Amino acid sequence: MIVSVTEAQNFVPAVLKISDNNPFACRILSLYRCYPPELAFVDYWMTADENGICTGAIARNGSNFILFLTEKSELDEIASFLRMSGASAVLCDGGYNLDFSDRITQGIVMKITHTIDVDIEDQIIEPDIRSAYDLIVKCTDENFAPPEFEDFYVDVNHKLRHKAMRLCGIYDGEVLAAIAMTVAESSDGAVLGAVACHPDYRRSGYGSKIVSHLTNALITEGKAVYLHRAQNANAAFYQKLGFENCGNWREYR
Repeated sequence: MIVSVTEAQNFVPAVLKISDNNPFACRILSLYRCYPPELAFVDYWMTADENGICTGAIARNGSNFILFLTEKSELDEIASFLRMSGASAVLCDGGYNLDFSDRITQGIVMKITHTIDVDIEDQIIEPDIRSAYDLIVKCTDENFAPPEFEDFYVDVNHKLRHKAMRLCGIYDGEVLAAIAMTVAESSDGAVLGAVACHPDYRRSGYGSKIVSHLTNALITEGKAVYLHRAQNANAAFYQKLGFENCGNWREYR
């Protein structure tokens, strides 16, 4: 069954109990942390068995949905629920097949749980959001289309204030050479999002340094670090840093 978060008073501890650092659970709990269910554009549900025991979770942000699925999830029920809810996009673990849409994008989930041994002498700071956005735009490719700046700014600024994400950058003189950010953080996990290196400063080690800096900070806090990688993008870069494939992600549209 699917239970509204207003009826599931133990939503966060119930999800944490079964999540085992799951990156999709991390995304849902991070969203819940900074956008409470009282807001009109978000909703949260817990999936449960006949005894009321949590089997997963669902989050809605606008018409975009995130699913935390487990082997006990009722996939047919969830697919019907998504259709009735007007979902336009659904992100979930690629190990589960939903009867929702034939329009599918998928890729690899990678994970690291140990710190990265790298020398970082450069000064790393939190850049302003506008500069970070401009660098992301410079690095746009077929795997990612950035949102409009206004939407990006509002969301990132809000999540930074609620400590549901973090953003760091490394400069070469006055130029922002590389950035890395988390798109979600929970008490036991984090998901890396935008990692961008200025085209003029690639192959200079900045990308490795910024990812290592952010990853090491998260792991030192006891968090497993995940990233959702496009099918054929940047595999060698992350593998060299110590990330390992641990599953797949799938987005239905």
